[in-house]
Amino acid sequence: MSTSPLTFEKFRVWQVVVPARQDIVSAPGDPGVMYRDSVQWPQIPIHLVEGTTSQGFTAVGECDRGTSRASVEATLRDLLGRDLSSVTPATVWKGPANATGLPRGYPYWSWELAGERSYILLESLWLDAVGKSLGMPAHQLMGGAIRDRVAVDFWMNRPDAPTMAKLIHEAVALGLRGVKMKSSAGGDTVDALLAIAADVPEGFHITIDPMCAWRSLRECARQLEKLAQLPFDIQIEDPFPYEAIEDWRAVRQILPLTIACHTRSEGVLQLAMREEMADTYNLGRGSVYDFLRLSHVTEFVSKDCWQGSSLELGVLQQMRLHASACARNCVLPSDLQSEWVREETLVTPHMAYDDGHALVPSAPGLGVELDFAAMQPYVAEHFDIA
Repeated sequence: MSTSPLTFEKFRVWQVVVPARQDIVSAPGDPGVMYRDSVQWPQIPIHLVEGTTSQGFTAVGECDRGTSRASVEATLRDLLGRDLSSVTPATVWKGPANATGLPRGYPYWSWELAGERSYILLESLWLDAVGKSLGMPAHQLMGGAIRDRVAVDFWMNRPDAPTMAKLIHEAVALGLRGVKMKSSAGGDTVDALLAIAADVPEGFHITIDPMCAWRSLRECARQLEKLAQLPFDIQIEDPFPYEAIEDWRAVRQILPLTIACHTRSEGVLQLAMREEMADTYNLGRGSVYDFLRLSHVTEFVSKDCWQGSSLELGVLQQMRLHASACARNCVLPSDLQSEWVREETLVTPHMAYDDGHALVPSAPGLGVELDFAAMQPYVAEHFDIA
């Protein structure tokens, strides 16, 4: 372990576009307003970064999909020359007031004040660099892992019934015990699932995520009642608009369905907890430090959670895996499925799985490096920052 300052001296950046499997992202029929881009997201560029440190090793980072080159450059120039051992991602950009100058009771976190910079890129680079410098895995910088493996499920978009059946059997062959899927406002995947219900293996579970597209309980009550009769566990994530509080409460009474809320903002979490709208929570919002903070909040009210994702590439998937291992109540299958959904995750080694779980790396940092050979077919642009 070195005691000298740890800084970044230069960065290499690649903008990549990595397609997803067409059978997994398929969504036949009219998607409606909510899902108009539901099959285009794999074409949105992602920036991967390798930074050379003052201690001679390299660290890796990744941006959210769609982050502009200008934001990437602003982030990396902000990091050049900073002593990483004297800052933490959550507080490096903190501030006491919001953009209008109005005060609030507590300081803002870095992810709230990133502005034109990419907080998630900062977070991934810092965790990998500091972890490697100290010789410890990233999860030790997040409070320490309480498990060495994290439950995961398969993922699909809105397939028709035959494709859904095929993908469920693929998931079982991979050793997985469940799958998450989307749904249109009309409940297309509900209809497909009901059509193949007899083929779903015993003990398999399903999460259906309409992303608040079901307008009311009255419109989908018959479908929900049919789902409740199926001989396997069903979880519905974000069934209705968040302001439809009475419908959220009422659907929780349709047993044995489990109702989950995706906390897309702190306001959503506050509302859902105050109004008792959900049984479980998807706490994926970007920052892994924010995920851990919210996991503590939901743990206090005895609610289980999972780590959501944007089906990113390998760097961010590994970062989320480290964080999921640290949250005591993160016992529900997390969204760590990019290895099956994307053509490539562009890291080495690939995420390891066993018996329906992703194995938490023990190597220093995030535990992965960029796979330059695998990257070449997907590179759209390359540039350096020094």
